[in-house]
Amino acid sequence: MKIVKAKKDLRKEAMDIRKSLSKEEITRYNKDILKKVLKDENFIYSNTIFIYVSYKNEVDTHEIIKESLKLNKKVCVPRVISKEEGMKAIYISSLEDLKPSSMGILEPEYDESKIVSIEDIDASFIPGLAFDMHGGRLGYGGGFYDRFLKDIKKGSKKIALAYSNQILDNIPMDETDIRIDYIISNDK
Repeated sequence: MKIVKAKKDLRKEAMDIRKSLSKEEITRYNKDILKKVLKDENFIYSNTIFIYVSYKNEVDTHEIIKESLKLNKKVCVPRVISKEEGMKAIYISSLEDLKPSSMGILEPEYDESKIVSIEDIDASFIPGLAFDMHGGRLGYGGGFYDRFLKDIKKGSKKIALAYSNQILDNIPMDETDIRIDYIISNDK
């Protein structure tokens, strides 16, 4: 109960921190993060990447997705099925494959023939409100990524994309929370 309250308070604080960035800072930071992703060893050697589709003021992934497709990587993105069933990874061939969900988040159509087996994913790029350098991740509270990532194959890296002001000293973690492997940010 204590961790739940701490996370709720931390989520509000983290949202406010991210909202404090100017448009100019966001543009510059997104360019810095894109460059670092494209030079990241795990990205370079991955055939199949799982990557969130950025929404509102999250680290922009649209350019990363476009560059990945240009590099002939297999790109899959999340499609929420339901709270109970969680989400699936769906192959896309273009950002044009995405349509706004009921929440306004861009998602692919549900097509069973395009579902990616979690064993095929070489690297996952994960969103969050805040992270720490010990692998802690503060998500949005739905548990979708934690449930999805718990079955990720051994050796497949879980990489957070974050603005430097999203990296905190410590994120409270529950036993069901999945740790990330490392962070790519505008500073780190």
